[in-house]
Amino acid sequence: MTPDTADPSALQKIVIIAGPTATGKTPCAIELALSLGGEIVNCDSRQVYRSMDIGTAKPDREQLTTVPHAMIDVVDPSVRFSSAQYVTMADACISDMTARGKVPFVTGGTGFYIKALLHGLAPIPPLDDAVREDIRSRQRLEGNDALFEELKRVDPEDAARIRKNDTYRLVRALEVFTATGRPLYGYTDEHRFTYEKYAYLYIILHDPDKIRYHAAIDQRVDGMIARGLVDEAQWLLRQGYSPDLPSMKTVGYREIFDYLNQGTDLATAAGLIKQHTRAYAKRQVTWFKGIKNAIWINMHDSKDRIQEIIKGFIYAKNTERFH
Repeated sequence: MTPDTADPSALQKIVIIAGPTATGKTPCAIELALSLGGEIVNCDSRQVYRSMDIGTAKPDREQLTTVPHAMIDVVDPSVRFSSAQYVTMADACISDMTARGKVPFVTGGTGFYIKALLHGLAPIPPLDDAVREDIRSRQRLEGNDALFEELKRVDPEDAARIRKNDTYRLVRALEVFTATGRPLYGYTDEHRFTYEKYAYLYIILHDPDKIRYHAAIDQRVDGMIARGLVDEAQWLLRQGYSPDLPSMKTVGYREIFDYLNQGTDLATAAGLIKQHTRAYAKRQVTWFKGIKNAIWINMHDSKDRIQEIIKGFIYAKNTERFH
């Protein structure tokens, strides 16, 4: 029996609590895991880094002791952490939880990590670090316009499918083509992400009231600064972590680094964090809208409804209707 035709009832069950930033995923998942015998697998690409606590809205000490969390604080900020590494480590965590009779709650807002966890990764060969660094340095020096023009010239197939301001995919496409001579989407189209590794329930928390949601983002940013985001950023710099590291380019840190290094005032930095967080949340919503058969739930609704949905999934013998 091939993976594509595997009996869904034979697959491990996982519950996904996803959604854009500041929609209460962590407290929701903790409450549900407590009541349903679960443990949490972090799926936030920044919370994997040690010492980046306030700026990533990492669960606090009390939350981490209330329900066990996996995939938090697994690497130093200087380490380049890939989706492939995430999948390998998260798979092991899920297997361990399932073996102990726990329901894995995969919780976070990094949509691509979730996609890779559920369906595996396209078989792109390992890329040379020198190629990566050359293209990323050029992006910093020349900007997206120059790289996009190059992509249109050497790889029009990918250029037609990537937005010029999508820095991650633009750089990734050039890296892959330069290193392998094949378009990035040649690999992803071949893979098609049809292989399902788990039986899963995909819940997306959101707030349909944009004004209320933006106010929640602003409040969250103000809270981060009040709790010591500036001190945390200063400490990271003192430890020798360069602002040019991928981990340090996280929204929240990069604006504070500008405040510290370029003399902008804190109010301006806070305003930029709020603006960039709203833009990031919009991109997350766009990503999650592409998820088929996900269940969208207003973050302000009663958790009783989510709990009943999850119970139906956990105890169902046939999970095909859930995804």
